Amino acid sequence: MDESARKAKNKAIKEKGQETRLRHASMRPVVVELKLDLKCLNKTERSKLFLYFAECRWLCNYLIALDSDTFREFSTKTRSITSRDKDGNTVPRELTMPMKFMQSVYSSLKHDMASLAAKSRKTGKKNGFLRFRSSYDSLELNQYGNTHWICYGPDGDSNGRYRNTIHIAGIKRPIRVFGMDQIPADAETANAKLVKRPSGIYLMLTYYIPRHEWNTESEKKPDIGLDFGIKTTITTSEGETFDISVREQERLKGLQKKLARQIKGSEGWRDTKRRIQREYEKLANKRRDKANKVYHDIVTGRSLIVMQDENIKGWHKGLFGRDVQNSALGTLKRKLQANPDVLVIDRFFPSTKLCPQCGHIHESITLSDRVFVCPVCGYTEERDVKAAKTLLLAGEHIMSCTCRERTRTPGERMSDFGAFYEAWKQSASRPEAPSSCDAKME
Repeated sequence: MDESARKAKNKAIKEKGQETRLRHASMRPVVVELKLDLKCLNKTERSKLFLYFAECRWLCNYLIALDSDTFREFSTKTRSITSRDKDGNTVPRELTMPMKFMQSVYSSLKHDMASLAAKSRKTGKKNGFLRFRSSYDSLELNQYGNTHWICYGPDGDSNGRYRNTIHIAGIKRPIRVFGMDQIPADAETANAKLVKRPSGIYLMLTYYIPRHEWNTESEKKPDIGLDFGIKTTITTSEGETFDISVREQERLKGLQKKLARQIKGSEGWRDTKRRIQREYEKLANKRRDKANKVYHDIVTGRSLIVMQDENIKGWHKGLFGRDVQNSALGTLKRKLQANPDVLVIDRFFPSTKLCPQCGHIHESITLSDRVFVCPVCGYTEERDVKAAKTLLLAGEHIMSCTCRERTRTPGERMSDFGAFYEAWKQSASRPEAPSSCDAKME
């Protein structure tokens, strides 16, 4: 290919990419998880697929060990590299994976190094360094039609043998996948990732659909406040409670005891370790599923959700570490904070001690007092429900004082509770951070 033909080809690729990005800007991206059925492959093909992940790890560690000048001059056409075994000895390696996978590893490392340099410039501190990886569990498939392509329906051969299959570069035989019914008929397929987990290999596929299909009207619900806890993980201002904890099974404890009795590095030890990894994966899937369902129940149809910036990490370090570990509080908090309709109140706001009726701060309340009784006005309420209602009042006050319509002065907009909240914000002595032993006061 001469120089003019190469430039024309690159120009056509650039214009097509711009057209695709412009079209995707008006569509909604969705990621689905599809499991690969490796039983349709023979032993050689399965070994080759798993070898891709090992070769990516070798290449990644090889590139991290290079100096900056050699790293910049590295060519993705290189096939001979060196790596170290578990004893630290240098071992020559020959890479057999497609060049696109090598380019993906190289570009990923360049992006990570650029991020480290940007963070160093922003903070003014010394630049960090990338660590060697003991495993490489995510393979980027960034070019549909080259690194991967999918046959959704009966448009394979005359017998329909290739329907609902994926073709991966370097693997001749098509691989059957489970979960294709999640993808609409008019979806536009984009990039994907191969993810290796203890239970198998999964394809994280990204596709685009028109936005109007998701703009469905939902029933309007009133504003709500959320109180996070240990015994009852989520309590709402409406009195509803959610339990998003999943306990470890006795089977997992038995496998851990069995692993402790076995010889480290033996075949039985490795088999038990793989079973333990699968059990942990099942627990993580259950917790994530619970968090997603509770999140949907909370946010659907609501225009304002108020929560407090709870110190989940501090709870985990204290007396309630096992309870926090068995719950999905961190996942739910992260999902709620990413929602634009969720208002987060300051961590030190006394949502449990503050009376929502008279504004008195009940300093003598303890963790064992499950019912809040105001010593001034006699207001009585279950403590977690009262804390959620107090957070909702604080959120409504913040929203009223930051509304775009400047038709009234802040003093006129401020309710009695709002006056107490503003006085608390401007007070010189703010409540101290809760200790790990008092992990759940609110």
